[in-house]
Amino acid sequence: MKDSPKKDDVLKANIDLHTALASTYETDQPHYLPENKALVSARLARFASTSGNDVLIDLGCGTGFIIDLALPYYKTIFGIDITPAMLSKVNLSLEKVKLFQFNTESIPLDGNIANAVTANSFLHHLYDIRPTIAEAYRLLKNGGVFYSEEDPNAYFWESMKSLSECSDEVKNSYSDILNRELSNTLKAHKKIEVLKGVDAQVVQMAEYQKMVKGGMRPEEIEAIFHEIGFSKVNVEYYWFLGQAKITHQFSSEVSENIEYFLRSVLPLSKHLFKYLRVEAWK
Repeated sequence: MKDSPKKDDVLKANIDLHTALASTYETDQPHYLPENKALVSARLARFASTSGNDVLIDLGCGTGFIIDLALPYYKTIFGIDITPAMLSKVNLSLEKVKLFQFNTESIPLDGNIANAVTANSFLHHLYDIRPTIAEAYRLLKNGGVFYSEEDPNAYFWESMKSLSECSDEVKNSYSDILNRELSNTLKAHKKIEVLKGVDAQVVQMAEYQKMVKGGMRPEEIEAIFHEIGFSKVNVEYYWFLGQAKITHQFSSEVSENIEYFLRSVLPLSKHLFKYLRVEAWK
C-alpha cells in the first residue's frame, strides 16, 4: 500500500467492502458455522445470567450474527453499524431489536444502559480501537461486560509472513494445510478482489488492524482497556492452525485436547492461534 490510510479512508473502505459482501455475508463467513454459533450463543447466555439481561448493544452488527444469537437471552438489543446494506439484512421481526446507522465512536444512546456490549469480528476493521472501546465503556452499566471475537493475533500473522518469505525450496516442503493458511492469510485481499470486485487496496484498508498493521497484540489490547477504565480484562488466544480439519476429520474432543495442550505451553504456542477473544468488565 503506497500511502498510509487515514481514519476516513478506513471508514469509507469498510462501507464499500461490506456493501459488496452484504448479499452473501451469512454464507461466506466462517463464524456462521453451526459449531461456532453454538459456542458464541453459550457465552451470550452466560453473560446474560451473570451481568444482567436487560440490554445488549452490538457494535459492528453487520447482518445480525450476534443479534440473532442474543434474542433468547436479552430483553432489548441495539445494533450499530455504518453500512446500510448490512443493516438491511438484519431481522427486525421482533420489537426488541433496534438499529442505528452510526460510527461506533459516537452513538446516540444514553450512558450506563447496557449489560453487555459486543463486537464480533469488528475491532480489526477500525483505524483506532480506542474511541470505540471508550464508547463501549460509556454505554455499559457497572458490572457490565464487553465481548469480542475473531480479531487477528499479530503473532500468528508474523509467523505466516515469515514463512512466506522463505526460499522456494523451503516452501515446497510445507504441508497442504500450511500452504492453504498462507494463502488465506496473506492473499485474502486479492481473492476478494477477484470474487467480489472490490479493489484489493480497499479490502486491506477495511481490515486495517489486520492487513495494514499486521494483527493485534493481546498485551496492547489489555493495556487499552485498562487505560479506559475496565476493572478486569481477559484477552484469550483461540482457534489454532488446523483446528477445523482436526474437528471434522476426527472429533471435537480431539480438537479440545490439542487446544488444551497448546494453551498449557503458552506463551511458546501463541503464534499457532489465529484469533483473539476479549472479555472485559466495567
